[in-house]
Formats: sequence, structure tokens, C-alpha cells
Amino acid sequence: MKRMQSLVLAVALSGGLCVSHAYAASGLYLGAGLGQSSVKESTPAGTLDATDTAYKAFVGYRFNMIPIIDLAVEGGYTDFGKPSQTFNNQNVEFKLHGPNAAGLLIFPLGPFDLYGKVGMLHWTADASAGGQSSSTTGTDPYYGLGAAFYFWKIGVRAEAEQYKIKDTDRVMMYSVSALFQF
Repeated sequence: MKRMQSLVLAVALSGGLCVSHAYAASGLYLGAGLGQSSVKESTPAGTLDATDTAYKAFVGYRFNMIPIIDLAVEGGYTDFGKPSQTFNNQNVEFKLHGPNAAGLLIFPLGPFDLYGKVGMLHWTADASAGGQSSSTTGTDPYYGLGAAFYFWKIGVRAEAEQYKIKDTDRVMMYSVSALFQF
């Protein structure tokens, strides 16, 4: 009896793995997302701890060459909006944006995916406080976790990403994206 249960379980699991590739096939995809950025940075006026609407656009390629997991590479552009805060009647604003590249490790579960992401962001940061402004650039790492749902060639993602921007205490982005697979 136990041997029969093991056989049924093995067939069910392998069938689930075969079905998952029908939902998210190997190939090119395009997507865009909208979310909320959160920035914390120490400024001469005080500590900016603010959020704003953020958006991103991306293009990627998914590979399902390895059983049980898929890999993907992505390139895109992220704009974190203009988080701002007022200190002593002085508005402090922080604008961060730039192109990025990332690799994804994806665990397909039927029409659902769970994935981790690691990449680099080439950023430009513009800060202004009390009529003074500054601009800096750099390239720093980021990582994230996400979940996706696929229907035909359309996917919907929910992601949380943490950016390790130099001289900034915290930069996070929570987003929902839609993508189309070719």
C-alpha cells in the first residue's frame, strides 16, 4: 500500500512540474510595474524617512533548462519617485532613478512562481533641501523576493526589493507588475 501511495505522489509531483512550464514558458518577456518606494537618508536638515509612488519597466529572458527551477535575466529602468518631507518649514526631496540588471532564480509551482532576484542598479540621486541641491551617481547591488501568477502568456508579479545605495540608510520598493511573454 505504501509503495502505491509513493508512486501516486511521484506521478502527481512530476505532473505538476510538467504543467508549470506550460504557464511560464522559456523565452522573452516585457513588463511594467507600479509600487511604493521607501527612502531613509540622513540630511543636514534631518533624517528623511518618506515614501512615494514608484514605477519600473523591464525586459527579460526566461530559461527552463533545469528541472524544478528556472533561471531568468532581466534589464530595466526604475524610478523611485520623489520622496519628500518637511523639516522646520524646509522641504527635503530625494529623487532616485536608473537602469538595472538582475538574475532570477525561479521555483515554478503550476501557474504560480516564487523567485529570488539579485542585481545591480546604476543610479542617479538628486537631493534638494532649502534651495540647495546635489546630484550623485553610482552602481550598487540590490536583491528581492517575489511571487507571480500566469494565465496564458500574461503574468502578474508582486515584489519586495531592497537596494543597497551608497551613503543611504534604506531604499526599498514594493511593487505589482504585469508582464507579457512572447
